[in-house]
Amino acid sequence: MNTPKRRHLRVVFTGVPLLGHLLHQVPTARAFTDQGHAVSLMVPESVTTVFGGEEFEMLPTGADADVLRAEVLRRTGEDVMAGATLAAQLEAFGNARIDLSAADSLAAARAWRPDLIVTDPTDVLGPLVASALDVPTATLTVGPEGSPEFQQRLRQEVSGQYESRGLTPRPPRWVLDVCPPAMRRDDWQAPERWRPLRPEAHRAPRGQRIPVLRALLGQPRILVTFGTLFTDARRLDPILRALARTGAALRVPVGLTASADDFDVDHAAVVFEPFVPLHDLLSDIDLVVCHGGAGTVLGVLSAGLPMVVVPQGADQSMHADRAANAGAAVRLGPDDVTPETVARAVDTVLGTPSYRDNAGRIADQIAAMPSPTEVVTALAAELLIGAR
Repeated sequence: MNTPKRRHLRVVFTGVPLLGHLLHQVPTARAFTDQGHAVSLMVPESVTTVFGGEEFEMLPTGADADVLRAEVLRRTGEDVMAGATLAAQLEAFGNARIDLSAADSLAAARAWRPDLIVTDPTDVLGPLVASALDVPTATLTVGPEGSPEFQQRLRQEVSGQYESRGLTPRPPRWVLDVCPPAMRRDDWQAPERWRPLRPEAHRAPRGQRIPVLRALLGQPRILVTFGTLFTDARRLDPILRALARTGAALRVPVGLTASADDFDVDHAAVVFEPFVPLHDLLSDIDLVVCHGGAGTVLGVLSAGLPMVVVPQGADQSMHADRAANAGAAVRLGPDDVTPETVARAVDTVLGTPSYRDNAGRIADQIAAMPSPTEVVTALAAELLIGAR
């Protein structure tokens, strides 16, 4: 008797419970659904609304960033969003996350029966669940490769979690790498089972109406975005006032936790927008002032736009350094940031054509990388052949 050939997969996407680590997974998840595969997003309940309109099944499990932050503060006395030590960062990404999220995440994934789990490089939960369910993983990078030493320490930190459950850590079946060549470290070497994957700025789901953006009337046109976590009006107000004094037209998305009323600036000079996908925010922009989040940096570069980068925390300094080393950005360190230095950096970037030229060169590299559709087609073929 012949066994019917399988045509479709069941794929779980999961990652560190921060939107910067999750939104960049969406193009690949969409590519799976476009080819008829079933996709679920295993994320905390509090972030599921951001993915409304997507053709994914939501598996609301695990602790969100606020709960995890509070737990690490209780365990270590440190706030991981405010320059924490390495030990506190390892606790946040490692044991605290597993302790708070493993039980319900494993139960949800077991009931859903995935054929593949897609994670990010600092996600310890997805690989643990995959080991327990005996399914392969694909690591989808967030941006330029981070510190190998941190990754090694993180694996060591959670080794006891595997031992206590009778599990064995396993390497990913594939490493899907969104980093363009110009942003790699000089000593970078391709890992085993490496596949390049084109990064894309976040777009709204097909058919979802995007708020109409107000026109920017002045010149130059500058997008100021500090992501979904660092939109602090007290921090941004002085920078916005300094940029507005130059006559520039400013667009500022307020993220998910702020509103235009929080900002003490001339609202005739600054156009505030609600949470809008980055792709749409970039359509009429000359330069971006940002915090250096991986998704923002790669999204901006995919549009060929230069940047002024003001890192706020996490791995943003590394992304800022890579963009600056590639000649596509000016990076300001924490000791250098004043409203005046940001305004001068903007003037430097706009007045020096090489920044836009280098951003365009990186955009060409990104465009030449395999699309999510191409990569998903290849992965699905390998998995389905193995399942026969």
